[in-house]
Amino acid sequence: MLKRIFCATLSLIVMAFVSSSALAGSWTHSFFSGTQYPLRVVFIEGELPGPTIMVQGGIQGDENSGFITAQLLTKAKVTRGNLIILPRANVPSINLHKRQINVDMNRRFDQNYNRFYEDRVARVIRLLLAQSDAFIHLHEGSGFYSPTWVDSLRNPKRYGQSIIVDTLVYDKIDLADTVNSVLAELNGQIGASEYQFQLFNTKTFDKGTDYPEMRKSLTCYALAEHGIPAMAVEVSKNIRQIGWKVRQQLAATIMLLQRFGVSVTPPDFSDEDVRAYAHKGVQVSVNGRLLTKSGVINLAPGATLAVEQISSGSSDFAPELALFASDRPGVNLIKARRMALEEFSELELRSDGLRVANAQVHWTGKLPNSPGGDKPVFVCWLNGNPLFVRSGEVLKTVLGDQLILEGLWGSDHKEIVNLKGFVAIPWANNGQDMGWEVILDPGNFMSKYQLVSDQPGSTRFRVVRETPGTQKSEFYIDIEPRTVHALRLADSRGQSLLIPWTSGGSYRLPQGEYVLEAAWSNGASDKLVAMADNQPLDADTAFKVDFGNSMKLTVRHATTFGDLGTMTFTAGSLAERVTP
Repeated sequence: MLKRIFCATLSLIVMAFVSSSALAGSWTHSFFSGTQYPLRVVFIEGELPGPTIMVQGGIQGDENSGFITAQLLTKAKVTRGNLIILPRANVPSINLHKRQINVDMNRRFDQNYNRFYEDRVARVIRLLLAQSDAFIHLHEGSGFYSPTWVDSLRNPKRYGQSIIVDTLVYDKIDLADTVNSVLAELNGQIGASEYQFQLFNTKTFDKGTDYPEMRKSLTCYALAEHGIPAMAVEVSKNIRQIGWKVRQQLAATIMLLQRFGVSVTPPDFSDEDVRAYAHKGVQVSVNGRLLTKSGVINLAPGATLAVEQISSGSSDFAPELALFASDRPGVNLIKARRMALEEFSELELRSDGLRVANAQVHWTGKLPNSPGGDKPVFVCWLNGNPLFVRSGEVLKTVLGDQLILEGLWGSDHKEIVNLKGFVAIPWANNGQDMGWEVILDPGNFMSKYQLVSDQPGSTRFRVVRETPGTQKSEFYIDIEPRTVHALRLADSRGQSLLIPWTSGGSYRLPQGEYVLEAAWSNGASDKLVAMADNQPLDADTAFKVDFGNSMKLTVRHATTFGDLGTMTFTAGSLAERVTP
């Protein structure tokens, strides 16, 4: 049994994981918190037991209906069964209202990739999908699907107004029967025949399929790897009435859930609510000045931007906010630090990808000269902390740390700073890595640029100033593997217990309830997440260790979701390490 408690001393982003029957009501957890790609997951336990269904929207950021529908579903009342809802799977693409940033995230499920942030998010999605009994993916496609050619908007290459399956029947899973049952009910409520939904079978597993790219999709992965029903509900981008589309997509989702054994009562909302939500109650200040639809922000060269989220908008729709500087579109300053070493012209605030405020930047003063004498000084942010690194020095880091290369202090050039082996913009690799969030993971870097470090076990890479007409300079980054040293648990009486960490080892605890207060490693504690038996709970939840039951506690990187090891905990009369 688990229950929620308040723990003021918690210094680790904790996820203790238990079976779905132990979940209590509705709660939310954010993976990759503090990065540019946060993943918010909402768990809802129904009043009566039943299957667990995963619903996801926003894997492609230009498909608004999908993430709005998924978000509204988080406000539904579940009377039977459980829901795992990922309203916005791909926040960076939503911020820019683009289908993809580096790669199409919905084409990263044919293998376990390790290249881009999309691949880290996909790891969590796989973990959650493994706990689900069915999967519903919410999309918004162009045109109107038709099994035969009608015109350029209605043909087999269009996806809108369809429920997509990879095959009609898979093993004993009759997808066609389920979808056709829903279509009969759904289309009976849609008067205009041209807006009715169609069954779209991509025949993904057929050798001669016209849609081979679907073999890399999440629905195919769910069906083939986990053997669970999976389908996508697509509304059309060519229908202008966003409120109507969301209403129909939500209705189709609820009908599918009913077929899978989950009973849901949708929330009340109006079409006007859907149209206007992104603009309501959204406020952000920069250096104490509120951003308006058209204003001016005064900045001094070298100043650090203090961005404060005053109001995040409607709680029912929970929009994602992003603040962009005009010279670094795509770097969300609400999630990243910035020291203004180079001038830019504008700040723009977006809410779920829609522009809601902006300010022209007025610069006053001049950047002070470099304190480095004849050696250029690089300015960096490491885990949100500013660092000044002189040319030739070595910056020591730990795998999973967050790095931003800000620029060079005192420079009046448009600098180019290149982290050799890392590519900030894959589709336009110009050597400019300045300003982007870099998750330090040698597995993401090109191995040919790896250098030999004088620190045992560390991996070294070079950061090079490549600005034309300037003095050549560089520094080095040593990336040390992250190692877990110990855990600190608190029992129900508030007494703390220090447990040495041994990956693959076992430990006995006195029977009772515990909270994970902290974890120690060779790096920052907020770069770790803990997991128990692969099911998420919030940090304020106590877990119980019983006789006859074991619990596997896994520690992962918070920024990459890479595995750092697992320990097994059992109940005994004393706290002690278990030796084989």
